[in-house]
Amino acid sequence: MNWQNTGNIASKKYKCGYCGSPLASQKGYTATNYVNGSTRTYGWIYICHSCEQPTFFDINQKQTPGPLIGNKVKHIPNTDIENLFNEAKSCYSIGAYTSSVMCCRKLLMNISVSEGAKEGAGFAEYVNYLNDNNYIPPNGKKWVDSIRKLGNEANHKIKFKTPKEAERILNFTEMLLRFIYELPGIMEDTELET
Repeated sequence: MNWQNTGNIASKKYKCGYCGSPLASQKGYTATNYVNGSTRTYGWIYICHSCEQPTFFDINQKQTPGPLIGNKVKHIPNTDIENLFNEAKSCYSIGAYTSSVMCCRKLLMNISVSEGAKEGAGFAEYVNYLNDNNYIPPNGKKWVDSIRKLGNEANHKIKFKTPKEAERILNFTEMLLRFIYELPGIMEDTELET
């Protein structure tokens, strides 16, 4: 991608809301307006060095899209699960916290079905399936069940979910994905090396 007429602006450290790269950029644009004889700055657009996507900062330093929360999880064999997890993180980055929580709830169903559960079951059955088939770490059923419960609230209640709730659920979901996919994948890679 080639951004036309970018200039050097004050360097800014941030985490890209598109690719998640931590960076310091000084390539971008300044948004100004000429009012009553003076120029007023309204914000800045910085261009990421890694993915070349634009990130806007207003005069209060609010970042749009916000930084991606969480990390990439390796060895997820099902692209629908990986895409849904990325969607949950993207929802968080734009302030759609309720949507982020709902995506995490849906992930429980997708993971369960991907691992052999019957499609069309209730969410409690999906959690039980994961637990009964040892996809949940010891003492982990409580936090997996909290993904289901908060997701149910997001889906069936009017009240919006908070950034803190969404971040907690995303962290739980990431840990579940690591336990089910990444750790066994790393073990398989290690066994292949020996």
